[in-house]
Amino acid sequence: MWQKIANLILRNRLFIIGAITLLTVFFGYHAMTGLKIDNKYGNMLPKSSPAQSSYLKFKEMFGEDGSALVLCINNDSLYNERNFLKWKELGDSILQYNGVESIVSEATLFTIHNNKAENKFEAKRIFSDITFQEKSVEDIFKEIRRNPVYQNVLYSDTAKVSLMLIGIDEKYLADQKKADVVIDIEKVAAAYEPYFGKIRYAGLPHLRVIIGKKVINEMYIFIGLSIGFTSLLLWLFFRSVRVVMICNIVVFISVVWSMGSIGLMGFNISILMALIPPLMIVIGIPNCIFLLTKYHQEFRQHGNKVKALSRVIQKIGTATFLTNFTTALGFSTFIFTNSEKLTEFGIVASINIIAVFFISITILPIVLSFSKEPKYRHLKHLDRKFANGLINKIIHLTIARRKLVYTTVIIVVGLSIVGLFKIEATGNITSDLPEGNQILQDVEFLQDKFGGAIPFEIMIDYKAKPRLFSKDLLEKVEAVQERYSADSLFAKSLSIVDFIKVINMAYYGNDPNQYRLISSRDKLRLKKYLDNFNMTNANGGGFSIKELVDTSRTTLRIRTQMRDIGSYEVAQKVDSMKVRIDSLFNPGRPENERLFTLIKKGKQEYIDSLIFGNPSIYNELTSLYSKGDEEKQYAFDMDPDKIKNYYSNKGFEDSLRLAIDKDYYDIQLTGTAVVASEGTQYLVINLFTSLLYAILAISILMAILFRSWRMVIISLIPNLIPLLFTGGIMGWFGIPLKPSTLLVFSIAFGISVDDTIHYLAKYRQELKLKKFDIKQCVILAIREAGLGMFYTSIVLFCGFSVFMMSEFGGTKALGLLISLTLLVAMITNLLVLPSLLLSLEKRITTKSFTEPYFDVYDEESDMDWDDLKIEKNNDKE
Repeated sequence: MWQKIANLILRNRLFIIGAITLLTVFFGYHAMTGLKIDNKYGNMLPKSSPAQSSYLKFKEMFGEDGSALVLCINNDSLYNERNFLKWKELGDSILQYNGVESIVSEATLFTIHNNKAENKFEAKRIFSDITFQEKSVEDIFKEIRRNPVYQNVLYSDTAKVSLMLIGIDEKYLADQKKADVVIDIEKVAAAYEPYFGKIRYAGLPHLRVIIGKKVINEMYIFIGLSIGFTSLLLWLFFRSVRVVMICNIVVFISVVWSMGSIGLMGFNISILMALIPPLMIVIGIPNCIFLLTKYHQEFRQHGNKVKALSRVIQKIGTATFLTNFTTALGFSTFIFTNSEKLTEFGIVASINIIAVFFISITILPIVLSFSKEPKYRHLKHLDRKFANGLINKIIHLTIARRKLVYTTVIIVVGLSIVGLFKIEATGNITSDLPEGNQILQDVEFLQDKFGGAIPFEIMIDYKAKPRLFSKDLLEKVEAVQERYSADSLFAKSLSIVDFIKVINMAYYGNDPNQYRLISSRDKLRLKKYLDNFNMTNANGGGFSIKELVDTSRTTLRIRTQMRDIGSYEVAQKVDSMKVRIDSLFNPGRPENERLFTLIKKGKQEYIDSLIFGNPSIYNELTSLYSKGDEEKQYAFDMDPDKIKNYYSNKGFEDSLRLAIDKDYYDIQLTGTAVVASEGTQYLVINLFTSLLYAILAISILMAILFRSWRMVIISLIPNLIPLLFTGGIMGWFGIPLKPSTLLVFSIAFGISVDDTIHYLAKYRQELKLKKFDIKQCVILAIREAGLGMFYTSIVLFCGFSVFMMSEFGGTKALGLLISLTLLVAMITNLLVLPSLLLSLEKRITTKSFTEPYFDVYDEESDMDWDDLKIEKNNDKE
């Protein structure tokens, strides 16, 4: 097959170059026009998950929970005429930008006044006279401070901090170009620092846009660094600028294709997706090394360039394809995580890794066919002097010091297992930002001064519209707010209760002592006021009841912000809050459920206790049976025992269940804090699953390759040890387990198993030639494959190390841990795998192992991995 492929490639060079050029232009166009930043930070849940469903329901009713950009200043000098005017001026100038929906600050607030003559409320701006003739700046200060609703929402006198909340249209935040409005606003604000001192920025719009920009910038930096490092390594290996340029053509095309495929598929650039272009470079360069080394080896043997190129494709086409395929297999397991972002990452990565193989196996031989024949100085790297000491040391350890190898492995594995138990799982929203990062400092500043920075929402479905302004519901909401106002994890909360308290205070002449719920005797007097008043103001400055209640769906919200703590701590807090809030709103639930369980078991004598002990359940049940018929409902009202006639009816238990459920308040906790927490936990579980899939899939592939399950088990050992080692390192050095670090294991396993395939293929070939002389076969396999494994591992180590230069802790840890894992995998494949083969000898070397379905390497002309060497050479191109 590969003979035909070689002929096809070399006889259709211009056509293939033309086709690849057109494809590159096509993908380049989509890379230029289709790439968009994914700045929806923290949400990794699938749409089908309950937490995601609740969040989407919340957004449908109330909009985005974190659409406000926050400017934060020290307010020591805010209340003088010049600075207060500047604060207003800043807000007014920001309001002119497209996409800015509202500005709320101490310079834009309203006070509600009671117009007793017309029995209505009127909202008037606290500050409207810029000459300060109507009110002095001291009067403005006092008027704002008299209204408790603004305290610890817009200002904190204890912390001496004031905020400006800038509402931004989500459509602008989601658009890569329009999102620059956030940066423009921050530039405008920075110009006012001479008046207010350092201005801090917070809020999800700030996080989303700034981090999104950093992701894109880092992607291009990583591409540059990857090309730089790999070019240097190529020059050290081959000492040829021509070789470096040819290999860079391959990786350039690979990068363009990868970026274009992201845009073509409609995927966005996230922190994960930004890793793919540099990954193509890291994975593509080893392909180039394999092909070039074989080409030089073949050419030195017979001096025929065309024959050498043809045999390169024939002899190592299968091996190169399999190494790329197993790597792609490792990435493809992310497709099964059910996380949209990870699925997209897995699809793009696995497809492009196969594309890298296609580009390498075509472009490299074609370009070399047009190039001059390699000269003697280009072949000097085949002299094999560099690695003799390394290879001999490996052979000595394998043959004579296997006990030392096994003892070392046992100690390392033991320590690693201990370290595994020390790993802590986390994943808060800002956990990937390094200490000292300005974004992190600003978020922490806001948390310290106001109690929280990440949106947290409580939704309460009160089921029936008459319940909304009932004393029972309002007091329960107030109780929830009071309970968590003392909790250091939360900022001050807002709900319809605060709206009612502001109304009541306004009715009594804005007396702060009247900032409380409306009394029963005042409800009728205030009804006309409430019917004629809506606290919605143009350009912000107040609260709208629509932001706090969706009357069409009988749902109200309690909005607050939470500290950015670990995902598992958030989950524990949410679980405890659900129990406490539910017990507050539905105190009768345990008893109701106990009675209903007994009724389900056939004990109908408990029906009366459940129904007549709960008038609201009785009313719901009779309403179901009367179906809007007023006469039937009246009959139930006059004779409560009439409901007993329905006890024996078919479907009565279902109706009773429905009546019980309609009586309950439904409580849902959501917001960015919750979905980020749930997303992290979800991904940790699914990434463990994807690792198992990777191990299983690659095990099956190796079983097909080697036709021996015993050999598969042996081959897995040197590839599982590095994973244990990395897990142990994480535990001992306090590197937390989170999605970004958990990715390491599947990726590294898919790549490291390539060395195992190369080594075992060489070993199997030698078995045929040496007639089962196990010791000789192991030594020859090390000599033939060892140096190539070493070189490719160095390339991969350096390639992944560039990610350690990232500003994001997760990307930095991913680069460090994958590099470390691949380095250990190289050592275990060169030492542990040969040692196991020698120790177990013929117990694992079966006839089926030596007679595979197909050969990975051609028997007559195998690739000498140790023919590639680094040698000091002063010759020039």
